[in-house]
Amino acid sequence: MKKTRRIAAMVAAMALAATMMVPAAMMTASAADITITGVGSEEHTFEVYQIMTGTYDSTEGTFSQLKWANGIATYGGTSVTAGTDVPDSVLTTLTTSGFDARTLVTGSTPLITLGTKLKNVKSASGSAAITGLTDGYYVIKDVTDLENENDANSAWIIDIAGPASKNIAIKNAKPTVDKQVQDEAEDAEVGADAQGYGESADHAINESFNFKLTASIPADSDLTSYSSYAIKFNDTMSNGVTYESVSSVKVKSGSNETVVLPYSATPETGVSSADGYKLDVATGGGSFTLQIDDIKALLPASTTWGTDAITVEVVYAAHLNENAVIDPQSRTNGTSADTNNNKVFLNYSNNPDATGAGATQPGGKTPDDYVWVFTYEVDNTKFKINDTAGNELEGATFDLYTGSDSSVTANKVSLIYDSTLGAYRPIKTGETATVMTSSAVAATKGQFNIVGLDAGVYTLHEVSAPSGYNTANDITFTITATHAEQSADPTKVDLSVTGISSAVENKVVDTKNSTLPSTGGMGTMLFLGIGGAVAAGAGITLISKKRSKDEDEQ
Repeated sequence: MKKTRRIAAMVAAMALAATMMVPAAMMTASAADITITGVGSEEHTFEVYQIMTGTYDSTEGTFSQLKWANGIATYGGTSVTAGTDVPDSVLTTLTTSGFDARTLVTGSTPLITLGTKLKNVKSASGSAAITGLTDGYYVIKDVTDLENENDANSAWIIDIAGPASKNIAIKNAKPTVDKQVQDEAEDAEVGADAQGYGESADHAINESFNFKLTASIPADSDLTSYSSYAIKFNDTMSNGVTYESVSSVKVKSGSNETVVLPYSATPETGVSSADGYKLDVATGGGSFTLQIDDIKALLPASTTWGTDAITVEVVYAAHLNENAVIDPQSRTNGTSADTNNNKVFLNYSNNPDATGAGATQPGGKTPDDYVWVFTYEVDNTKFKINDTAGNELEGATFDLYTGSDSSVTANKVSLIYDSTLGAYRPIKTGETATVMTSSAVAATKGQFNIVGLDAGVYTLHEVSAPSGYNTANDITFTITATHAEQSADPTKVDLSVTGISSAVENKVVDTKNSTLPSTGGMGTMLFLGIGGAVAAGAGITLISKKRSKDEDEQ
């Protein structure tokens, strides 16, 4: 349901009682202007109501002969008549209130209800000029429809119009949102923080990692016009990313923080909708919303709303799944169509006239903020003699290890063959690892490709060779990736991958009347490449010894 937006600013209290004592001969009545600045680039519409008329003395800066105008209908619940005197008791109350808009017209029990509107004024180029006003007091409110806009109405304005022009500066305070993804600190993107959080990361399929969402609410006095302030994170993951769980929700200011617990309808938890967060995860885990109805109720110690900057931080775990986009050796201007792209936007309160925590959905909407997660492929083929087509060799089995030592059992990567992907990938919970074997299928003979690998150092270990062949020596290779969100366009990302860091060729062959290896001759070859491409000088070639029967001397 769309809401009317109000704009608020409080003007310093005027000594109204004293104005009644100024001689009438000193008063003048003339047209006046009020200009509102700081409106922003979007067009805003303001309604103007005159609640009192009077005569302004430019020498003393005071009013006399104050009377009710037709812009006010009731005061203190009692109807007023336009043209009648404003009682001294009312002037005293208004002065004591400091002409605070929330106390007078927008609170839960306002003193004033508005009557007939004087005019509408639209802003242009960030300001709104209200011209041709007679002396008196005015209420100005913003009625711009800002549903799903990254904009906010300021609070209602109560101000005077006298013979001189007057400027009122407003700020339309609004929050921002940022999404980051955590990578291992040693291979995080340039500019990542000490914990590895940045705009992009790389991970293995089915490896759990963290996202962090941060809403930043500025220190701005305009925010004091809100009786409550709601925010809602709207997080969407690509098809290749699966949500796991929320790890923490915190409201922070400086070194102080409040840990926010999930709201539960179960009374014994002690967490109500007023002091907890509401989490709604879509079926399948591809998106979720997380809402806090009133940040003001959860401020950390020694924090003042509107004076101190505040952040709301959400950390949640997720992982790449089998639908993840497998990244090539390079990509420029990558978008959501060809990357594991993830985004968030924030809804926030942008109507200071709304009352009641969580009574209405926050109507403001920030732009989307993106992060990117990469994963890589190593294509392998076992050959005999050389890498000529037709020399592919089936039946060799292999293990993959992280690091450079295949003797460290804990570093073994558990893989399973995925027929949909046509390759081996890291297992997920509930799956059992299978033996990685060079293919016997004609179309893929000799292949044992691996998809869904993180950047890093790996060692390929041949466990068993086909009958008549010896196992080869281990091969250690490195996947090195440079990835970053484009500063010029945060909806795009660049990627550069170096798959094989060095060229190595080992040859082990048969010799006559011997089963011991020697240099030269025939054997089997193993070629590895990133994304199926083996660049010249960047391949790893391995030749293992083929056994032969002793032959009779000739």
